[in-house]
Amino acid sequence: MEVVKNDGVMGAEVRGLDEAGIGDPETAARLNRALLDHQKLCLKDQALDDRAYARLARVFGEPKVQLVEKIRLEETPEITLISNYNDMAGGKPYVSANHWHTDDSYFAVPAKATMLYAKALPSTGGDTQFINTYAVLDAMPAALRTRIEGLKAVHTYVSRRAKSLVQNRTDEEKAKTPPVTHPLIRTHPETGRQSLYINPNRISHVEGMSEADGDALLDELYAFAFQEKFQHRHKWTLGDIIVWDNRCTLHRASNDFDLTERREFHRILLEGTVPV
Repeated sequence: MEVVKNDGVMGAEVRGLDEAGIGDPETAARLNRALLDHQKLCLKDQALDDRAYARLARVFGEPKVQLVEKIRLEETPEITLISNYNDMAGGKPYVSANHWHTDDSYFAVPAKATMLYAKALPSTGGDTQFINTYAVLDAMPAALRTRIEGLKAVHTYVSRRAKSLVQNRTDEEKAKTPPVTHPLIRTHPETGRQSLYINPNRISHVEGMSEADGDALLDELYAFAFQEKFQHRHKWTLGDIIVWDNRCTLHRASNDFDLTERREFHRILLEGTVPV
């Protein structure tokens, strides 16, 4: 197995990982170290069934059953189908995750990492983009960083500031997702590094600030964080499995493709810890 660092701000390719290597402790340790070092990995040329994919996920952590039941796979409920044909826009194809976000932040204990396995891809476009939020915080002007030290934001499943559609919830699912509060600066529990912890699609407001002042601060943070110099773009090929660390990244799906073509993935989220 070979780990090859990408050019730019984050990411690495893992080449030569086969199904037999999934259970090897030394391989598992290398993969976990690589994820911490590079924030996002692409495991190339994979051909796994759903059970083997779930077994691979356990190399990185414990899969969690995701909130919205209707998109779970029946035989492997820790896997959900992510598709531009999920029924979210009146039956029309739609890319839901096309604005910057980090997965699962509407929970008090968000997922530490996400995995996507490409199952159908458009003929062109449909990349997934990432932001390294370690790099964002490291480059942040001292005055802005000082202003956000100690501040917390309120994350909600449906935010008044959201720019992307989200899956509808049942009443039972709504009961599991009350508003939660997370710090704007997060310390990674494994590396000890700090990053900007934001979710523009889920943050409702900044705790303790007026709506107007909080919105102005969030807009300033987002404008800084979204700069191209902090970004990495993944161009998909069939057989790619990518895994990324939600504790120090943002991501979004590109909708620059013919939406009548299918763009589908199998997704797994991994259990995390309370952000501090």
